[in-house]
This record gives sequence, structure tokens and C-alpha cells, in this order.
Amino acid sequence: MAAVSNTESKSSWLPEVLTTLAMATGVGYLAVAYSVSRWLTRPTPRPPKMTPTDLGLTWEPLQCRTADGIRLAGWLVEPRRPLGTVALFHGLRHNREKMLGRIAFLAAGGYRCVAFDHRAHGESSGKRTSFGFHESRDVVAVLDLVGRSWPGQPRAALGISMGAAAICFAAKHLQGVDGFILESCYVDIGSAFSHRLKNGFPNWYKRLSRGVVWVSERRLGLRLPDLVPANHIGALAPAPVLLLTGSDDPHAPPAEARQLYERCRGPREIWIVPGASHRDVVETGGSLYRQHILDFLARRLSVGSSCVTRLAG
Repeated sequence: MAAVSNTESKSSWLPEVLTTLAMATGVGYLAVAYSVSRWLTRPTPRPPKMTPTDLGLTWEPLQCRTADGIRLAGWLVEPRRPLGTVALFHGLRHNREKMLGRIAFLAAGGYRCVAFDHRAHGESSGKRTSFGFHESRDVVAVLDLVGRSWPGQPRAALGISMGAAAICFAAKHLQGVDGFILESCYVDIGSAFSHRLKNGFPNWYKRLSRGVVWVSERRLGLRLPDLVPANHIGALAPAPVLLLTGSDDPHAPPAEARQLYERCRGPREIWIVPGASHRDVVETGGSLYRQHILDFLARRLSVGSSCVTRLAG
């Protein structure tokens, strides 16, 4: 038992000591910040383990290409007489499999569902993530595909965390979309980095926050002021927006959801899901979550055509 205790003690303090030594010089600090930045923006090439088949749903594979040449892999799940289309966008370190629970009740409610892996995630191409900024091009490409494939039919977008931020960054290119559901969205990348470094990372990571942001800006070709979904959410108007987050979410807390709500310029709604954290909103919300989403879509989307246009290719 003493040997185990000594091993655990060593494993807890050794990284902090090594980091402190490395950060003793400016070069060391940058080297550590660069390593953390690479880790935070790393790709997550993880094919879905489950498909809609596992839920008893019929589906088709889809492919889409963004304006900057990224190939996106996705699914189409279509009920017999769709009321419209909901495009679903997952969060960081996930893939379209994360959307299966939402696809199940949306398809049962009569909505066609289209879900793609973001760039550098799942089975899509791409070398790194940008926390929603460049992923905005994924959102534009997918919703353009939906508009071309089923012209004149209602369409909505549902994004989680990074996917929600990507919708905000794409706002000025999404005119004609009938509604947006933004779940667990961060207000700005600075606060998002801070929340993540303070929750779920060792204490010695916290000293790297500013350096990681500085390095990541240069690696991704962005500036911190560009990574503020709150500055873009107003451009989703006149389409209605439903904002929701968990009451116990450490990464996108209720106060930030309220900030985003205040920045909306069109019809807006907000729901704080009692007891939910960042990754379990749909599970914790249960039937109330499903009711909120379906009620929002029923009120905000007009009834679509029952005539279904099949995707070409």
C-alpha cells in the first residue's frame, strides 16, 4: 500500500515540477504552451461505432465538400412524410454518433435528419479543429446541401457546443434557415479555454491559459476577437433561436447562455436544463428536452411539402 501511495504522489507532483522548470524561461513556456495548443486542436478521427440502424432507423450515407475543400461524411435519416429538415452539428471530440439520441426523436416527430462529422472529426477530412470558427464552413456546406436537395421545404439547424458556435460564426451565410437550436454554446474562446483549463485539467495547466490562446491564434490563423459567438449570434435574425444549457455546465454555464440570449436580435427563447452538465443535456433533460425541441420546431417551422426529393449521387 505504501508503494502505491508513493507512486500516486509522485505521479501527481512530477508533471507540475517539470512544467515549472520548463516554464522558467520564455522558450520553455512557449514550448509547453505549443504542446498544449496542439493537443487541444488535435484531430479526432474516430468512426461512429453505432449507426441509425442500431436504433431501428433506415438511413443513407451522405458526403459533402466545403468551400475550402474539406470532405465531410454524414447520414440522412428520413421519415415517410417529412415536415422539414433538421441539420445536426456535434461538439468537440465527438462525431455524428453523438446525435443519434436526437435523431431518434426528431425522426419519430416527422423531421428529416442530416448529421455530418465536422472537419478533423469522425470520418471527415481535416488536420485540426478550430473550436467552431473554420467549422462554420461545414455548417454552410451542409445547409446549402439541404437547401439544394429539398428546395422550398423548412430547415433548421441544431448545434451542440462547438457545433453551436460554428452556427453562430456562419450566421451571415445562413439566410433562409427557419430556426436555430444552440445547445451548450460558449460566449467567447477566451472564456471557453479558461473553463476547460479550470475543469478537468491538472492545476499546472491553469498557468498556461494565456500562452495557449496566443499560440493557438497563430497556429489557426485567427485572432481572439474573432472567436466570439456572441458577436455573431445577432446575425441569425430574423430566424428564431432556442438557447439551452445545463444548470451544472462548467464549460457553458447558464450565465453565458443568458449573455447569448441578450445578443439575439430576432425571436428568442432560453431553457436551462435542471441538473444537466455539458455532455448530458439530452439524457438528463429526457422527455422535457424532447418536448422543448419538438415544440420549438412545431411553432417556428411551417409544415413542409410531403413530396420528397431524393439526393443525387
